[in-house]
Amino acid sequence: MKRFLCPETSFANGFKYPKSFLNVIEEDKLIDLDPWWFLCEFDGFSQQWFNEIKKQYPERNLIPFAKKDGSDDVACFDGLATSGDPKVHYVHTFASTGWEDHGSVANFNAWFEAAKKESALYKSEQGT
Repeated sequence: MKRFLCPETSFANGFKYPKSFLNVIEEDKLIDLDPWWFLCEFDGFSQQWFNEIKKQYPERNLIPFAKKDGSDDVACFDGLATSGDPKVHYVHTFASTGWEDHGSVANFNAWFEAAKKESALYKSEQGT
């Protein structure tokens, strides 16, 4: 299935998507992480959220990759990282500057494990 990512040429500082992330999204069927979903699933969403976050928080260098349903929370890679294993920030979009940061985790693998646990809890509460 086709995935729609922002081209890496859009990013300053030589940022590259982490291999762990690319391995997950290159699967034929994306894992169901409800309430989280990957922006690359839909044409234009990665670029739209990249532009929106850049507009809202121009002093931050963030690369969004997942959105949480029912909230304005977006998971973003640290766009300044060049290690290939960037930190992931939880950003509450549309919040005033300084109030948008809702924490971070070490990397995509840490985010992915947390998202899977959150998804299991969410689904059990929803009865799905």
